[in-house]
Amino acid sequence: MQRIRQKTTLADVVLMSLAFAFAGCGSGSLATPATPVAQNASVTGQHNLVLSSTNGRGTTNIYTNFTQTGTKFTGAPNTLVCPSNDLSQCEGGDASVISITPSGTVSGANVTMMISFPSTMGADTVTMVGTATGINLAGSYTDSLGDAGTWAASAASSLGGNYDGTFNSTPNPLLIAPTILIALTQDASFHLSGTANILNSLCISSLTLSGEAIGEAFSLTDAASKAHIIALPTGNTFTFSYSFAPTAASCAGDFGRGVVTNNKSPWDY
Repeated sequence: MQRIRQKTTLADVVLMSLAFAFAGCGSGSLATPATPVAQNASVTGQHNLVLSSTNGRGTTNIYTNFTQTGTKFTGAPNTLVCPSNDLSQCEGGDASVISITPSGTVSGANVTMMISFPSTMGADTVTMVGTATGINLAGSYTDSLGDAGTWAASAASSLGGNYDGTFNSTPNPLLIAPTILIALTQDASFHLSGTANILNSLCISSLTLSGEAIGEAFSLTDAASKAHIIALPTGNTFTFSYSFAPTAASCAGDFGRGVVTNNKSPWDY
């Protein structure tokens, strides 16, 4: 009898072990796979935005530098807003005069952004919704003045490099436009520094420059010469305006326009 009890106990243990094993396999087959978490879009660095009205109000270019923390991102306070990409219509570019700061949020690939700025029709607030595809953003917008349309944003590259072109005075144009050669470096905080050599000008031969990259636009100042330059990308070139303060030692009160090309090295691509 004792031998029979031992055999029965051993058989019971084996059966119970098999039962637990099969039960474990069954519960594993019913487990629900984990749902992958969508990665939030990254909206950082230099960007160019273009608003295209579907109500006949043309285009508006916006140049800014974004920083992002978590799901929130903010543009630079010196953001430039330029209807028709026209220098004479630009607002912003100098936070000490007027601060234009876009801001928004991301949720996965979805992007929402708002920006307020003065316009010829009054203060305007634009609300943009869209999606991110890689480093590019696109979607639709509405504004507080009754406009609507589409928008797109693309990342801009560093503005460090060599530029050459010509410029001329608006009040006192020369028959032969002066030549300007600019060399710029850019740091990780979008600060620019460099020099400009000028040929054929009657009042200035060089500038020592400092300023900011704003998207693919830039703003430069020579504090000693009291000169200011602001430039916008126009295709493969940059159109710029310049001005000298009325109290400048040279070129006092002069202002005008010019065009330069960024002569990138083949190694920059």
